[in-house]
Amino acid sequence: MLENKLDNIFNKKIVICCGSGGVGKTTTSAAIALKAAEKGLKTIVLTIDPAKRLATAMGLSSLSHAPKKVPTANGSLYAMMLDTKRTFDRLIERYAPSEKEAQAILENRLYKHMSNMIAGSQEYMAMERLHEIYEEGKYDFIVLDTPPTRHALDFLEAPRRMVNMTQNSLLKWFLTPGIFAGKVGWGLLHKGAEKILSVLDRLAGLSFLHELAEMISLMGNMLAGFQKRAQSVNDLLHSEMCGFVLIASPSEVSIEDARFFYEKINEEKLPFLGFVVNRIHQFSNVSLESLKTSSLDSEVKEKVKQVVQHYKKLSLRDESAIQGLKKSKKYFFKTIPLLAGEVHDLVGLEKMGSLLLS
Repeated sequence: MLENKLDNIFNKKIVICCGSGGVGKTTTSAAIALKAAEKGLKTIVLTIDPAKRLATAMGLSSLSHAPKKVPTANGSLYAMMLDTKRTFDRLIERYAPSEKEAQAILENRLYKHMSNMIAGSQEYMAMERLHEIYEEGKYDFIVLDTPPTRHALDFLEAPRRMVNMTQNSLLKWFLTPGIFAGKVGWGLLHKGAEKILSVLDRLAGLSFLHELAEMISLMGNMLAGFQKRAQSVNDLLHSEMCGFVLIASPSEVSIEDARFFYEKINEEKLPFLGFVVNRIHQFSNVSLESLKTSSLDSEVKEKVKQVVQHYKKLSLRDESAIQGLKKSKKYFFKTIPLLAGEVHDLVGLEKMGSLLLS
C-alpha cells in the first residue's frame, strides 16, 4: 500500500473528490485545497454542489461563477461555484464563426430555455469549466468537489456522451447548416413528423419552429468545435495531470457506494489516488484502564463504562466496514477520526488538513 499521506497528491494539477452525500466530501475538498495553498501553490476549489456548503467552510458568505479569494493566513486560495448556463454561453462564444452568430444564438428564446439541458447539462458543463480553468493556466492546483456519488457518474461519462452525440450521423444531419433554409428542408422536417409539429404549433405557434430552425442551423457551424472540445475534456480526465480521491464514511451504504464508484473508475481507466474515510470511531483500551482507577462514584463509573464499551463496538464496526476498501496496494488509504463538532471554518479545515497529511 502507498504511504498513508497525501503528499503525493500535490504532484497532480487537478484533484477530483467524489463520494456519496453526507460523508464530508466538501470538507475534505476544502481541506486539501487549503493545504495546497499553504504549500505555496496558487489553488482554486470548484463546487457543483447545490448545497453551497463550501462557501461557509471557507469563510465566505457566498460563491459565484467568478473565483473569490479565500481570506487565509498563508498561501493563495480561491473558490467558486459552477454556473451551468454561463459556462455553456462561453462555449457558444468560443466556437461561433462570428460574434454576430454567437449573439443570435444567445438571444434565441429557445436557446435560453434549453441551454441548461444541452450537452449533458450540469455534468458536462462542470467538466468544461474545469478544463477551461486548467487551460487558462492561472492556478497551480485545482480541486473539484462533486455531487453525490451516483450522480457523479454522470459527469464522468458526460464528456464521452458529448463526443458520441456530436459524432452521431442523425445529429449531424439535423445540424447541417441551411438544412431548414428552404422548402426542401422544411419538407424533410415535416415528413413523418406532422403530428409532432402540429402539437408544437398549437402549444407555441409557428414562431417556435422558426426559432428552432434558426438555433439548429446556427449551432451546426460549431459542431466540429464542440466535438474537439469534448474530446479534450475526456482526455484531460484520463491524463496523469488528474487524480481522483474517493471520500466515504464507515456506514454500510457509504462503503457500498465507494465500492461502486471505485469499480466505475477502474472500468473507465481513470487515474485513482485513493480513499479517505471520514468520521471513524477510534478506540483505545486506555479509556477502560483509566476508568478503573478513576475516583468516580461507582454508579457513575458504571454508566461511563457502558458508554465506553458502546464506543468500542462502534470502533470495531467501523473497522470491519472498511476492511473491503483496504485490499488493494495500488492506492493510499487514509482514515480521519470522528471530530467533535462539524468542520465549518478555516480553523477546522486546517485541523482536518493536518490529519490528512499526518
